[in-house]
Amino acid sequence: MKANYTTALIILYLLFFSITAQAAITCTTPTSTGFTTAFNAVTGVNASVVPNVTQGTITTTCTRTLATDATTVYIRANNGANATGVQNRTRLGATRISYEAFKDSACSALWTSTVAGNYMPITLLPITTPQPISSNYWGCITIAGQVAAAGNYTDTVQIRVRTNNGSGAWLSTVGNFPVSIITPATCTVTTPPGNISFTYTAFGAAVNANTTFGAICTLNLPYTMSLDTYSSVLSGLNYSLNINSSTNANSRGTGAAQTHTINGSMPAGQAGTCVTGTCNASQIHTLTITY
Repeated sequence: MKANYTTALIILYLLFFSITAQAAITCTTPTSTGFTTAFNAVTGVNASVVPNVTQGTITTTCTRTLATDATTVYIRANNGANATGVQNRTRLGATRISYEAFKDSACSALWTSTVAGNYMPITLLPITTPQPISSNYWGCITIAGQVAAAGNYTDTVQIRVRTNNGSGAWLSTVGNFPVSIITPATCTVTTPPGNISFTYTAFGAAVNANTTFGAICTLNLPYTMSLDTYSSVLSGLNYSLNINSSTNANSRGTGAAQTHTINGSMPAGQAGTCVTGTCNASQIHTLTITY
């Protein structure tokens, strides 16, 4: 009985020693102001260039209480509140914009990941006094061609410190940082209209002509297209114009290029003011897009 009792004491002593050593490093809850960026979520030449990179900073304070404590700890950032699988995403209503946070400004060393090898390593000094830590990370939008309506898309990422990049103990409580991707309302003429050319014979038949132009506007953004005037006179000949067969042309953005048509019409039977065999004349009109 005495030998058994001695063995039990040794086991208890070893367990107690293991727990004490494991809890030697402590860290405050990590904090960060997160990152905010603007992203023009349309296709084509007006889309924001990727990668869209924004720097953030994370802070915490860690204390080694034993001289034998490790001098490296790791900060994990998870996949956020709106992830699909391992892909981080911001959200506005039912729409998402994908992003990630990285340990480098080249957006190559992933940080927002629950995979142990992606945690951020932090090197501590071999001292036992509190050590303030400040480390940079970079929020990156790397996926081109994401189309979204105008608005503020947000996410929240959880961050926490642990002893190693495997299955070690957590050294802090859970902190959070916010992510905000702001998509502005934009509408741009991508292909300007060409000329509307009438070839008209005095007292002749009606003549029609047209030209097209292209516009890229933010998804679901309503916009109106107008001309400075819809009727005028050229060399004594009356003509009229419209956009998409309307003088009050409205459309709604798709985030991709849309093509619209300016139509011109010159009625039949007009004499005009040309006193020679052939006359040429021109006028300039202004196209305006309002959104």
